[in-house]
Amino acid sequence: MSTVIEQIEQQIAKLSTKAVRKNTGIIRTVADGVAKIDGLSDVAYNEMIQFPGGVIGIALNLGADEVGAVVLGDVSQLKEGDEVSTTGKLLSVPVGKALLGRTVDALGNPVDGKGRSVPPRPTRSRRSPPASWPASRFPSRSSPASRPSTP
Repeated sequence: MSTVIEQIEQQIAKLSTKAVRKNTGIIRTVADGVAKIDGLSDVAYNEMIQFPGGVIGIALNLGADEVGAVVLGDVSQLKEGDEVSTTGKLLSVPVGKALLGRTVDALGNPVDGKGRSVPPRPTRSRRSPPASWPASRFPSRSSPASRPSTP
């Protein structure tokens, strides 16, 4: 009896009580490269989502009850009931000279059979740029009355 108690005490001593905040959800349906997911209450628009097997998706349709995500990988391994989680990162792709002349997928992973690309040297910010930028503003235009007339 005392050995059982000692084993339990040893297991309790090894127990880690570190809390990790994780936003997870469950796949409701997967069809045509789009997954509908229950949960993910804190997901952001254009945020990358981690599916089982290392597959990445992008949250695009943020509904009140479900999230619609485009799957950027093999959907054949995904099934209803699989757990997914947010990554906390907006969609971004690597850039740099190592990718010049290469064929890459939507996430910047080489698909041309030439092996892995050399990762770009870290910049001062050490971040990949986002996949989309806000549009620049147009210069102000003069009114038609102030334009020179053309013959």
